[in-house]
Amino acid sequence: MVNEETLLLLRHLKQSEGPVSGVALARQLGVSRVALWKRFEALRAAGYPVEADRTGYRLRDSDKPLPWEFPGDEAKTFHFETLSSTMDEAMRLGFEGLTEGAVVAERQSAGRGRQDRPWESAGGDLLVTLVVRPALPLSFVGALGLEALAALAETLDALYHIEVALKWPNDLVAGDRKVAGVLVEAFGAADRPQFYTVGLGLNVHSLPDLDRPVASVEALGGRAVDRRAILAGWRRRVGAWCAAPVPVPARWSARSPQKFDRTGSLLLDHEGTTVPLRYGETRIPGVTP
Repeated sequence: MVNEETLLLLRHLKQSEGPVSGVALARQLGVSRVALWKRFEALRAAGYPVEADRTGYRLRDSDKPLPWEFPGDEAKTFHFETLSSTMDEAMRLGFEGLTEGAVVAERQSAGRGRQDRPWESAGGDLLVTLVVRPALPLSFVGALGLEALAALAETLDALYHIEVALKWPNDLVAGDRKVAGVLVEAFGAADRPQFYTVGLGLNVHSLPDLDRPVASVEALGGRAVDRRAILAGWRRRVGAWCAAPVPVPARWSARSPQKFDRTGSLLLDHEGTTVPLRYGETRIPGVTP
């Protein structure tokens, strides 16, 4: 855990335009060189890439979504270099009583998507699962998934003017290329789950090896992008909706060629009849959503 003294050092490094000498830092912070060294070790242990040479100390550029990059939410943000699955860790924390929070990993050894498909990452992507507790019955789990996708689309548009579309049940696409996938799981009673986990795999800086065309946010935006900003914006939007969940199908359809109902079900025309295809249901033979 990074304490206030170490955070003060972090702020000094971020504000510096170049390398800062250890002598100058120790003087500015009013600590000994030994105490300063311990703070640097604490920063490195927390995941911050600190470099040192004869010119001094510097903080290497990084967009790692570390807890201390989210003021006010530090205690509800959990970052791991390697984790089996952010979904599994979020589930564990939810059962332990975490009201809301975000579990982030740089790498996953057993990341999964819908129907237990593995989610691969070449590194530098946003692999995160939120713990949320909306007053939402299980029949609306599809609505939560679509809202999470819409919130991500809004975030990417606001930050980088990237236009993407929702593809039911859990994809965000740019044309025919997959940019992100969302997986929602519920825990508790069917009429009112205790909590939900909302997992996100977003291609930010790299392209995973999938059996379909893929795209990254960086390539689509044509400039440097920041995982911290994306997570902050997406998390804020999802959290605001979960605080007062009101499903609005027109909002989702505005970013998709598909049509939905309030539960998040896909509306299909089948032999002259509109058929709702619910999240997790078996598809109608011969009908492809």
